[in-house]
Amino acid sequence: MPALPLPLTTLCALACEPSLLPRVRMAIAVVAQEVFAEPPATPGYPLRWNLAKTVLSPTEAQAAAMTVGLVVSPSLLAAAAAAGTTDPAAMAAAITDEQLLAAVRQGWNPVAGVSLADTAEMMQATT
Repeated sequence: MPALPLPLTTLCALACEPSLLPRVRMAIAVVAQEVFAEPPATPGYPLRWNLAKTVLSPTEAQAAAMTVGLVVSPSLLAAAAAAGTTDPAAMAAAITDEQLLAAVRQGWNPVAGVSLADTAEMMQATT
């Protein structure tokens, strides 16, 4: 099994893996739909909603840009390393849909521009 941290060349190959990009595009679209269903009182909602509107049908370029950030998230790194190979297709296949969706959800606020301070402030205002 490749040891963490994975070399940058391996991460680059994974981020550029053609089989991963369509899955990232679908994960972005799924999470965008989830954001549309959130109540407006959700912390950071305007920024979250705007990102959802912008990427509802993510272009290949948008998905490729997000893929770079996704493959370095701890859960996806661990899944890729657990594949036991540095073959990008095998590493991409080792990443489950659930892991991919969780990584997109986790990164949604930072990508949307919602800071932890914004979220904490909103949560305090509602309690």
